[in-house]
Amino acid sequence: MSYSSLPLTSNLFQLTFLTCALALAGCGGGDGDTVDSIAPKPDIGVNVGGNGNGGPVIPVSEVNITPVTLLDNNGNPTRIVSTSSATAKVTVTDAKGNGISGALVTFTGSGVKFGTSNGAVLTNGDGVATTSLVPLSADDTGSYSLSATANYNDISATAAQYNYSLQPVSIALMNLTSGESTLESGASTIVTLQTRDTGNNQFQNDVTVNFSATCGSFETASVTSSNQGNVNSTYKAIDGNGNLCEGRQTITASTANSTTPSRSIIINIRPIAASSIVYTTNKEVILGAKNSGSSSSGEIEFTVYANGVPASNQQVELSLVKSPSDFKFISQNNRSTQTVKSDASGKVTINLYPGNIPGPVEISAALTANKNIFAFAKNIAVATGRPSQSGITLAIGKNVLVDNFIDSTSVSAYLTDRQGNFVPDGTVVSFVTEGGTISPNCSTVGGNCSVTFTSQNPRPANGRVSVIAYVEGDKDYSDLDGDNVYTAGVDKLLDNIGYFFRDDNEDLKFNPGEFVYKRGESPASVKAAACAASTLSQPNLPNFILKGSKIETECNDSLATVIRKQFIMGFANDTPTMTNYDLNSESGIISFEIYGNSMKTVPMPSGTTFSLQAKDNTKNEMTCEPEIFDGNLTLPGVMPLSQVNGTTNQNFFAGTDIVRYGVSTSGCANGDEIKLTVTTPAPSSKTTTFPVL
Repeated sequence: MSYSSLPLTSNLFQLTFLTCALALAGCGGGDGDTVDSIAPKPDIGVNVGGNGNGGPVIPVSEVNITPVTLLDNNGNPTRIVSTSSATAKVTVTDAKGNGISGALVTFTGSGVKFGTSNGAVLTNGDGVATTSLVPLSADDTGSYSLSATANYNDISATAAQYNYSLQPVSIALMNLTSGESTLESGASTIVTLQTRDTGNNQFQNDVTVNFSATCGSFETASVTSSNQGNVNSTYKAIDGNGNLCEGRQTITASTANSTTPSRSIIINIRPIAASSIVYTTNKEVILGAKNSGSSSSGEIEFTVYANGVPASNQQVELSLVKSPSDFKFISQNNRSTQTVKSDASGKVTINLYPGNIPGPVEISAALTANKNIFAFAKNIAVATGRPSQSGITLAIGKNVLVDNFIDSTSVSAYLTDRQGNFVPDGTVVSFVTEGGTISPNCSTVGGNCSVTFTSQNPRPANGRVSVIAYVEGDKDYSDLDGDNVYTAGVDKLLDNIGYFFRDDNEDLKFNPGEFVYKRGESPASVKAAACAASTLSQPNLPNFILKGSKIETECNDSLATVIRKQFIMGFANDTPTMTNYDLNSESGIISFEIYGNSMKTVPMPSGTTFSLQAKDNTKNEMTCEPEIFDGNLTLPGVMPLSQVNGTTNQNFFAGTDIVRYGVSTSGCANGDEIKLTVTTPAPSSKTTTFPVL
C-alpha cells in the first residue's frame, strides 16, 4: 500500500506508519553495525490544525472568488430583489480550482437586509456560500450594487460588484376598521388595518401607512406595519389646531409611495356639547374712570370647554351682576344681558367700558344650552380717575440744602383722584425751579413718583428757591346732583383755577419774567368763570393780557385743568449767622437767632445740630450748667419757610420759631464762659463755635 492511498490526516495511518518506523529503527542497519540509529522521518506533508468548524484548514497559497450570482426563488439569475427575497451566491476556490470549505464570505449591499445579522456566511464543502436578501423597505425602488469578500487563512479575495434593483411589492390595505363608529366630540378611538402582498397573498411587514382625516388628528399619523402586517393608530376628534370635530368625518389610509389604492371609512362625531366654562383672564383688571386720562376701555375673557378641549361656536349668555350705574360692557352703550358665541379657540371676549363712578364689577357667563353651567368674572373694578386739585401731596427729603456745596434731596409727588384712589400708572408730573436743578418730570407707579433736587447754580441771592410741580387733572367741585359726574351749570366748582405762574418773589402776583404755563385754548362750549385768588402753594393767573390792552379771563367752567403745587427750597451757608443777641441780667436768660445767611431768609441747613459747652471760672458753691431750653438741638429735615414778600421786601420768615434760641445760665456767674457749637451735616460737616457768655 502506498502512502497516497490514505488521507494525509488519517490518524490510523499516522499511528501505523510511526509504529513501523520505530520498529525498523530498533533493528539497526543490515551491515551488522551494533550502533543504534534512527531512520529518517518520512515526508507525510504539512500537519495543520482545524479550521474552527470541525474540519481541517487546507494550506493554500491563493484564494479565488467567483462573481456574485443573484438568483430568484426559481433559481434563475436575476437583477431584481423583491420582498419575496432573492439569493446571492459565490464560490471560493484555491489555485487549482478546488473549492475551499470553511472560508468566511461577507456580502455587502445597500437597501437590503441579508439572511444573517452581519451578512457573513461560511462556504460549504464545495466552497459555495449563499445568503438571502430582501428589501429594507417595501417602498424602495432604488438601484444598488452587491459585492462579496472571501477570507481564508488570512488570504482575502473580493468579487466584482453586481448591480441590482429593488422592486416594490404590490400591497393591498385590508380590514380598515375603527374601534367605534360613533364618537363624542373630542373623544378618541383606535384605527386598525393590515398590509398584504398581492403577489403571494401573504401579510407584508415594513410597509409605511399614512393616516389622514377630514377633521381630526392621529396619535401617530405614519405607521410601519409589523407582526403579520398589522397597523394601528389612535384617532382623536380634535384637529391639529386643537379645535373639536363634529359631524360625519372620513378617515383615510394610504401607503407612503401612493402606488397602493387608499382605503377610507366613515366615522360619526356627535355635535359639540359644551361641558364647562371658565373665567380665563388671569390678572386683576383695574380700570381708570372714563375721564381719568388712562385707557377708556378694557377686556376680559371666558373659555368654553367640551371634554376638556376649547369648544367653538357655543352660545354664552353674559350678564352684569354688580357694577357702578354708569358701567357698560360688550358695547359702549350696553348694560343688558347679551348672548354671544365662542370663537374658534372657544373664547368669549368681553369689552369693558367704565364710567366715572368707581366700584367693583362682576359679570356672569352661562351656557345657553345649560344655564346651570356658568362662571363669574371677578377682580374687576373701576378705581382710578384723574388727579384732583386737592389730591396732590409733595414729600421732600429736606428743604434747606447747603448752599456752598453740591447738595441733593428727593422730591416725591403723591396723587389721588377725587375719591382718594391712586391715579393711573403712567400719570406724568412735571417740575420747574427758580434755582438749582430738578428732574423735569416723573411717571407715577402706584400713585406716586420721585425726582431729585440739587443745590447748584443758579443760586438766588436770598437763598430762597421757588419750585412748582404740575400735572393734568380735575378741579375740585361739589357734586350737587349726586351722579359723580361734573355737569357745568349744575355742579359747583370749589376753587376755580386756570393759567398759573411760578411765584419767584413770593408776592402772590405775577411779575414779568416769572415762568408762566398756558394750558391752551379752551373748547368753544365752555364759559368764562371767576378765578380763585392766587396763593403761595397754588399760584393762579386771574387774567392775562393776550393782545394789546385786551384782557381775557383764563378761568372757565370746565372741569379739566392743570393742577399745581408750589413749594420753597432753601440754600443756606454752612457758616451760621447769629443776631438779636440779648442777655437778661435778672433772669440770666440768653436769647439769640441763628440764620443760614446774612439776609435772614433761611435757617441753617436741615440736620444742623446745636450744643453748649461751659467753663466754670468762678470760685463759688454753684456749678455753671447752661441749657438750651428754647430751639431745636437738631434742625428737622423739613422746616417751615414762611413767605418773603419780594415786592415790599417784607420778610415774614425772620424771627420765626425755627431760628429762635433761648439759653438758661443756671449756676453761672460773671467770669464763667459758655460757648455754642453749631455743626452742619454732610456734605459740608462744618463746626462753628460762638461765645454766648
